[in-house]
Amino acid sequence: MKKQLITLCCGVLMLAACHSAKEPSHDELAATIDSIETSLLDATRLESVDTAEGNNIIRLYTKFADTYPDDTLTAKYLHNAAKVACGMDLIDEMSEFYDRVIDNYPDYSQLAECYYEKGIALDNAGRKEEARQAYQEFLENYPDHFLANDIRMALPLLDLSDEMLIKHLQSIEH
Repeated sequence: MKKQLITLCCGVLMLAACHSAKEPSHDELAATIDSIETSLLDATRLESVDTAEGNNIIRLYTKFADTYPDDTLTAKYLHNAAKVACGMDLIDEMSEFYDRVIDNYPDYSQLAECYYEKGIALDNAGRKEEARQAYQEFLENYPDHFLANDIRMALPLLDLSDEMLIKHLQSIEH
């Protein structure tokens, strides 16, 4: 009887300990994200994201997306995570966040922009073949989008060396 009482007490203590480290609720997590991202996603700051701030908001975005995959905010948060990762020059992570949006949220209102932004970031990182794939997927899915003609014109430029690209751009200016 004494062993059973001790076991019961230990079980109650473990359950209490688990509940004391309470996970934030949906609304608490969303409010925390909103308060941080307002300053972080300011377009003028995005290219120089503070590492600690960036890692923190990416962690929160990921936690929200993993906890609430069917929530209407999840695609937006993953999209924003991709932008922050890009601003921190975390190209692999950026690509993974864009892929999560593209693969899991086909009705996301800014899905076309995800393909486009992914292509630009990969191109800027020198990952030309991956950029080409993102651009081609954009064109397959959004052939009439207002950015489609820009992408059609940019695709052949992916094959040019930096020197040839500069010459090409200079010839257009003159």
